[in-house]
Amino acid sequence: MSTSQMRQRLLIVGGSYAACELASHARENGYGEDILIVSEEPELPYHRPPLSKTYLKDQTAKAEPLKAEAFYAPKKIDLKLGATVTGFDPGAKTALLSDGSRIAFDTLALAVGARARKLACEGAELGNVFDLRSVADARFLRTAAVDAENVVIVGGGFIGLEIASALVQLQKQVTVIEAENRVLARVVAPELSHFFSSAHTARGVKLLTSRTVKSLVGESGIVHKVVLDNGRSVNADIVIVGIGSIPNVELTRQLGLAGDSGIVVDSRSRTSRENVFAAGDCALFRGPFNLGGLRLESVQNAIDQSRVAGAVIAGADKAYAALPWFWSDQYGLKLQIAGLPTGATERVVRPGTASDISVLHFLGDVCICVESVNRAREHMSARRLLAAGDVTKRALLDVDFDIAELLRRRSQQ
Repeated sequence: MSTSQMRQRLLIVGGSYAACELASHARENGYGEDILIVSEEPELPYHRPPLSKTYLKDQTAKAEPLKAEAFYAPKKIDLKLGATVTGFDPGAKTALLSDGSRIAFDTLALAVGARARKLACEGAELGNVFDLRSVADARFLRTAAVDAENVVIVGGGFIGLEIASALVQLQKQVTVIEAENRVLARVVAPELSHFFSSAHTARGVKLLTSRTVKSLVGESGIVHKVVLDNGRSVNADIVIVGIGSIPNVELTRQLGLAGDSGIVVDSRSRTSRENVFAAGDCALFRGPFNLGGLRLESVQNAIDQSRVAGAVIAGADKAYAALPWFWSDQYGLKLQIAGLPTGATERVVRPGTASDISVLHFLGDVCICVESVNRAREHMSARRLLAAGDVTKRALLDVDFDIAELLRRRSQQ
């Protein structure tokens, strides 16, 4: 092994939010050894939320880097783009890359994310069947959508509805197929599912709930029809699949790390193996707002968790305890969620107009989650108050469940 290979190094596998933030915060907290980010994508790490929104509507839009290229060199963070880690030799602390090279490491951070779950049906391999996880996926989809008239989206979650919003505004005939009895069933209250269903149908999107895909039918290798479980068929020039994700945990088994549902880490992003960390979409953890343990796929989680990981790698004593929050943009409607509704025993709806609404979730007497649309003050107030964990139903009753007003009153005390 060469002298350069023997130098101590933090090897970060992955190339999105978690990788960038982990590297930069390791440096900011005093990590003085080499840092190398290995990413299978050829682009600099970039913002991903726009891919399902503005990027699809604008043929000239480009991926926006998370950090400018000039950011990395002064911080002595090296990038190896367009390369895939294909294996590990845990004993030798080396990673094998797709180009045949080997990278030695002293500390390993896994920010490997997750991949799109594929349709498991006849015809799933046909052309013009897409998922959306990367800018490369978005480019292919955006190009194919130009000449498409009939668009079928399988999955009525965030990604599916955001894509529906973008493409119906391009005058496409959009049909969304959702296996549950309502859209966004896994992530929001029924009242918000109804709110967004109304918003989509009012703009021409067809929603088929409680339906699954039996098969895809094609001509000359290209999809042209989706057959549903009830025998009905829907014409399709393109099909977009948004039915969840699978964490990229295959390589971790070579490190002796267990967990098919994610790479299990503690509050400091440490795995069960010494000097091996994980953060972001691939990491499964327990926290004060997620006692049961789960993976969180959100920009907030990837950033905040990886910042803690970077600091810990540098020797700081930090633990991840941030309140989860999420957002989704559909048309002019901004859905924002503070906290997690898991285990809620009651909810209170603060209705508004066709463009705003809030739902507060309670576990016993304590508010644990606030879902809101076009109510930025309520969302920001919820993030501040829920993080402290002392928002009770009794306190909210005094302000007609207006959490922004509750924050204002407490700030004056």
